[in-house]
Amino acid sequence: MGGFRDFYLKVLKADELNVRFAGPIFIFMLFSASVFLLASWYADDGGTFDFPANLSLAEHEDFAAFYRAGEMAREGEAVDAYDYYQFSKYFSESNRFLLFLNPPHALLFFEPLSLFSYPVAKAIFMAINAIFLIGAIHLVRMNLGVWPYFFAIASAGAVYSFQLLQIAPITTFLLLFALLRSREQPLLAGLALSVLTIKPQFGLLVPIFLIARQDWRAFGAAAVGSSILMLVSVFVYGFPVWQAFMASLAGGVHSIQFEAPHSMMITVGQTLGKFGSPVEFRTVLQILMLPVFASVVWWAARSLRKEAAVSISLLAMAIAAPSFLFYDWLIYSVALLLMAKVMPKWPISLQVTGGVLWIAPVIHDVIYQHNQAAAMYFSGFIPFLAVLVLILAVFCFRDEKVDLTSLVSDKDSVA
Repeated sequence: MGGFRDFYLKVLKADELNVRFAGPIFIFMLFSASVFLLASWYADDGGTFDFPANLSLAEHEDFAAFYRAGEMAREGEAVDAYDYYQFSKYFSESNRFLLFLNPPHALLFFEPLSLFSYPVAKAIFMAINAIFLIGAIHLVRMNLGVWPYFFAIASAGAVYSFQLLQIAPITTFLLLFALLRSREQPLLAGLALSVLTIKPQFGLLVPIFLIARQDWRAFGAAAVGSSILMLVSVFVYGFPVWQAFMASLAGGVHSIQFEAPHSMMITVGQTLGKFGSPVEFRTVLQILMLPVFASVVWWAARSLRKEAAVSISLLAMAIAAPSFLFYDWLIYSVALLLMAKVMPKWPISLQVTGGVLWIAPVIHDVIYQHNQAAAMYFSGFIPFLAVLVLILAVFCFRDEKVDLTSLVSDKDSVA
C-alpha cells in the first residue's frame, strides 16, 4: 500500500500544483470548469461517439465538411467545394450550413480520408486528434504530473473540438511545435508551418516571430514547404480550384462567415459586428489589428526566452486571427500553460482574468441556455478580456526583473 500511495502522490503532484500553477484562484476556476464539462459531456456527448453509416446521416459534425471536400476532390469536383449549393447537397439538416473554407492544398490531406467509409474515417480522424492533443500538452513539459493533461483534455477547446470534430488539436500542435522548435529543429518546424497553412489565419504573424528571432532556416523551410504544397495542389486539382478559392475570399462563402455575427466566433471584427458596426469598418479594423499585434510578437520574440516569447505570441496571434471559434480555444490553453511554466506564481489580477479567459466558452454556454442575446454580447466582450490578459502578462514578464534576466537572449534553449 505504501508503494501505491507514493505512486499516486507522485502522479498527482498536488504540492507542486499548489505552488507552480499560477495560483489557487486560477486552479479553482480550471478545476471547476473541467468537472462541469466532463459531467455535461457524460450526460450528453453531442453524438461524439455516434458513427453514422454515411455523410447524409451525420449530425452537427464539422468533419462532414472535410470528408465531403475530400470526396469531391477524389471525384474530380474540387472546384465545386467552394460552391455552397454543390458542396452542401448531401448534408443532413443540422449540417446544411457547413462551408468549406480551407485553401485547396488542404484537399491533399482530406482526400485520403474519403477513401474510407464515413464511420471509419471519423474514427481515424478522432484518433489523430487525440494524439495531437496529447502531443501539444507534452510539448509544454510542465512536469506537473497528470494535471496539465487533465485540464487541457477537459477544457472547452478540447470538448468543442471533439464534439464538432474540428482539426484544432492538430493545428494547435503544429503551431506550438513550430514556435518552440524553430531553432532546434528548423526543417520539422518549417514542415509543421507548411501544413498549418491549411488554417492560414493562425500563421499570419508567425513570419514576424521567425524574423525577430532570426530563425532563417525554419522560415525558409516553411516558405519552400508551403510553395510545394500549393504547386502539388495545382498539379493534382488544377489552377481553377485556386481561382474558386480566391473568389470565395472576395465575395463567397468566406465573406458570409465574416459578415454574419456568430456567438461562437471570437474576433475583433465579430465583436464590432455584435455591437452593430458596419462590415466595411469591421474589415478595416480587423486588418489594422495585424500590425498592432505584430509589434507585440516582435517585442516578445526579441526580448524574452523562447517559452515566454511563445506564450505571449500565441495570445497575440489568437486575438489578431480573422477567424477564431470556441473549438480553437486550445491555443489560449497552451499559451496560458506556457505562461504558468515560465512564471509559476501569478498576481491575483492575472489569475482571475486568465482563468475567465480559459473558461469563457463555458460561461457563454451557461448564459446561452437562459438568454441567447446576452450570450452574444458576452462573446463580444471576450476579445477585450483576451487583450487584458495579454497586457497583464506582458507587464508581469517585464516586472519580474530577476527572472527576466534569465529569459532575455536565451534564444537557443527550450527547457
